[in-house]
Amino acid sequence: MERWRGLKDLVQDAVDNGSRAVERLQKHAAKLPFDLLEQIPPIAAPVRGIRLVHDTMVSGVHVAIRLVNRVAGHAIDGVLDVVEQQKGPAGTPGEGESSAPGAPAGRRGTERVGS
Repeated sequence: MERWRGLKDLVQDAVDNGSRAVERLQKHAAKLPFDLLEQIPPIAAPVRGIRLVHDTMVSGVHVAIRLVNRVAGHAIDGVLDVVEQQKGPAGTPGEGESSAPGAPAGRRGTERVGS
């Protein structure tokens, strides 16, 4: 189970760090065109507003990606907890035995139809 948790943590960290890197790259790629357009006096003010909207939207998308990533990580942790609890020690119901609901202990899955 620890390997699954480790894999989940690895993927979660990769998504988080990847999102941060892509966010920086997207803002950096847009910086030069915005800087050049802001040098033109008649359109400088609107360009500043557009840059603000652009940067806010880029940040918002990446915040949402990281939030969904965090929520998915918590959900996976919950699933792994349930699987771990149901696994139980060897020889207990739920591990390796087919257990029909209501079947007496020791006879799980051995009842014959019509007997």
